[in-house]
Amino acid sequence: MLIKDEDAPEVEGEGYPGGPRDGTLLTSYEDYVAMQLWNGVDRGELKLVPHGRKMNTMGVPHPRILPAVELSGLVGLVGASYDTIDKGLLCAFVERWHPETNSFHLPLGELTITLDDVSNLLHLPIIGQFYTYLSLDAVAATDLLVDSLRVERGVAAAKARHCRGGHVRLSWLREMYEDACSMRQWSVAARAYLLHLVGCTIFADKSATSISVSYLGLFVDLRHTGGYSWAAAALTHMYEQLGDGSYANTRQLAGYVMLLASWIYEHFPSIGHRQVRDDYVEDEPRCMKYVFGSRLSTLASVQMQLDSLCISVVQWMPYEEHRAVHPFE
Repeated sequence: MLIKDEDAPEVEGEGYPGGPRDGTLLTSYEDYVAMQLWNGVDRGELKLVPHGRKMNTMGVPHPRILPAVELSGLVGLVGASYDTIDKGLLCAFVERWHPETNSFHLPLGELTITLDDVSNLLHLPIIGQFYTYLSLDAVAATDLLVDSLRVERGVAAAKARHCRGGHVRLSWLREMYEDACSMRQWSVAARAYLLHLVGCTIFADKSATSISVSYLGLFVDLRHTGGYSWAAAALTHMYEQLGDGSYANTRQLAGYVMLLASWIYEHFPSIGHRQVRDDYVEDEPRCMKYVFGSRLSTLASVQMQLDSLCISVVQWMPYEEHRAVHPFE
């Protein structure tokens, strides 16, 4: 929540009171939730969709596909999902995000999630090839499912049509994974597992139940899956979801909410409620450090904390101890 300065002059036609004075800087500011809050309209909490239960249902990878998961560079995501999310905490930070600067606008200045954060929090590789997302129509999605998951064409076409053309359900991927393991089709099992893994984490979307088949193209050749900059892809997707969530008419936040939550926990230790795991060790992804009790933050309480935020309460370098055990490569 923003606090009005009653003494601040309101210059008609020159920017936004309480916001940017230069209208050429944040050109979409009028559509942001920050503008709505300034005018006294609180949109309330966003709908958040954590995938922790889906991740737990899938479980750890079968020992026969574990080498493929490790080679992919995505093994840090296995089990890295919170069943409970502090919704009030996350929603208050989303209100402060501006997509034109890709940063949180706070009383002490601008802060953002960086590749260094992603590396420490998720243990994803920073160095590697970039991936350009290309949306697939139902026909192309069907072909990819047939070739990569050995699905009968009729079944693949039906699954693609059922989920907006180029998507498949996460629940169906879990069934495909179990069937592939029972038939000892380890390449198919690895692809199904990895597609489900990114669908529940770094590429999670608003559907909450499906994943774009386009991402399956990343796992066609399992020998090369570790050559991507997964951290860059995760951060780009998170920026896009935060940008969408910052608009006043948005009611749901998609994306990997655990990444946002763990970033807040590391840099703002006095805001919100969390506990450190007794058995946490620093060679695990830093996001795995936290557990949750019954106490959750309210949106109003975190809004007030952010309004009075000062430099001294921010943890600017939270990963020094972690780097000693898990150095950047």
